[in-house]
Amino acid sequence: MSPLATFIKSLNLQWQDLIDLLLLSLIFYRLLILIKGTRTISMLLGFSLLLALYVLSLALQLDATLLLLDNLANSLVLVVVVLFQADIRNALAQFGLFTMFRDPRAKQQTIVDMVLQACETMVRRRIGALIVFEREVGLRNHTDRGTTLNAEVSEPLLLSLFAPTSPLHDGAVVLNPKGVLVAARCILPVSMNTRLSEDLGTRHRAAVGVTEESDAVVLVVSEERREISLCFRGSILRNQGRQLRPLVLDLLSGKLSELPETEKLVNEDEPAASVFPEDAETSASIQANPAAS
Repeated sequence: MSPLATFIKSLNLQWQDLIDLLLLSLIFYRLLILIKGTRTISMLLGFSLLLALYVLSLALQLDATLLLLDNLANSLVLVVVVLFQADIRNALAQFGLFTMFRDPRAKQQTIVDMVLQACETMVRRRIGALIVFEREVGLRNHTDRGTTLNAEVSEPLLLSLFAPTSPLHDGAVVLNPKGVLVAARCILPVSMNTRLSEDLGTRHRAAVGVTEESDAVVLVVSEERREISLCFRGSILRNQGRQLRPLVLDLLSGKLSELPETEKLVNEDEPAASVFPEDAETSASIQANPAAS
C-alpha cells in the first residue's frame, strides 16, 4: 500500500466529513470570488501582517508590542465590521443558495443585453458611445483619470451618460469583470495603426488603441454611420448585426481569442443591421425615415 493510501486510511474519514469539506470549499471559493478585485484583499494583507507581528512578539517576548496588539484584538470584531461594512453587506446579499450556485454567465448575458440594447437605442438617436468591458488586464490607469461612478449598469444610465447634454458624454465608460460601471469620461489611448481605415474617427481609434494595450472588449457606437462596432486585440468589426451579441459573449467568456476577421468595412449606403432580431423591422423603418428618430 502506498504512503498516500496509508495516510488517507489513517484519517478515518466518513461521508459526513467529505460533505463538510465540500461545503467549506464552496464557501471559501465564493468568498474569494466576492473579494476579488476589491480593496478587501489589501486590507486582509494588512491584518495578516499584524498577525505575523503578534506571533513575532510572542516569540521574542516583546511585552509592550503584545500589550498594544492585545488591546487592538479586543475591539477587532468592531473594527472589521466598520472597515468591511460595504463588503459584508454585499456578501450577505449575494450569499444565498441561489446566487452561490448560479451560473455567472447568466449575469454576464444580462449585462451584455442591457449594454447592446442601449447601443441600439443610441444608434437610432444618433448618439455616439464608447463602452469598455474590462477583463483580466486592469484598466485602473484609465479609470483613475475618469469620473468614478461604481454604479450598477443599466440602459437608462448609459443613455443618460452619453446624452450630448451630459457633462460625462466625452470619453469612455469602463465596466469591470463583475459588470459594475466603474468610471465614465475615461480618456483612452489612440491607436496609431496605419492599416486602419482612414474613415475611422478618434472614437474608433481610441477603442482600437485600448485593445492594443489590454485584453478589453470594446463597443463603439457611431452617430454618423449609425452602426455598432466591436474592437478586440487591436482589431475592429463593424456592423455585425445579430452576430454581435454572440461575439461579445464569446470574447468575454474566453471562447474566442481573436475576432473572426482583422477588419470588416461596410458599404457607406448599407443600413446598420439590428443586434436583436425583434428590432430588425424597427431599424429598417428608421433607416427609411430618419426624420422619425
